[in-house]
Amino acid sequence: MKERVRVVVCDDHAIFREGIKQVLLANGSLEIVAEAATGLDALRLIRQERPRLVIMDISMPEVSGIDVTRQVMQDLPETRVVILSVHSRKMFILEALKAGARGYVLKDSAGEKLLSAVAAVLNGECYLDSPIAQHIVDEFIRLPARDQVAAQEELTDRERQVLLLIVEGCGNKEIAAKLHLSPKTVDNHRSRLMAKLGRHDVVGLVKYAIGRGLVDPDSWGR
Repeated sequence: MKERVRVVVCDDHAIFREGIKQVLLANGSLEIVAEAATGLDALRLIRQERPRLVIMDISMPEVSGIDVTRQVMQDLPETRVVILSVHSRKMFILEALKAGARGYVLKDSAGEKLLSAVAAVLNGECYLDSPIAQHIVDEFIRLPARDQVAAQEELTDRERQVLLLIVEGCGNKEIAAKLHLSPKTVDNHRSRLMAKLGRHDVVGLVKYAIGRGLVDPDSWGR
């Protein structure tokens, strides 16, 4: 009998986790070995269980799903991560790809597409569920290697998190709550971002993100 694929499911909503599990268990070759409601629990359980597959939400408490994915790729490069998120903006998809995710499925279209994503990534392929997905992949592949490195090294992980939330329209208090930081710490990150990037207001930060291809100028602010 073929050994079943070990899976860890990570989402901060218990009801949604249960729905994900039911979808996955419809595929008899998958076995749910753990589930996590926070980023820190996700890291701990993934390191403990060493699954072949991780289903990961982006908006996780304590540590974001993207940062968890980045760490998992460093610790367990053979593990495959599928992001399951409400975010369809280019910046989130691109950040997930750069972190090492091999699949990206929107929550409002989960179900059959999630199983398709699982099958694809376990087969060594990439699966992206978005009208602009192929455009993003093409754009990322064409980016010169030195520019990819510069884009990743220019900002710290925390600064990238703060930047993405600023561009999403979050204020300091909301960012602080999402990242479990004090508003003062968020304000310090914001100030360093502006100094490092030579931008002096939110519009400047948004223009930077657009210039990096992280935000679609036609969809930003919707």
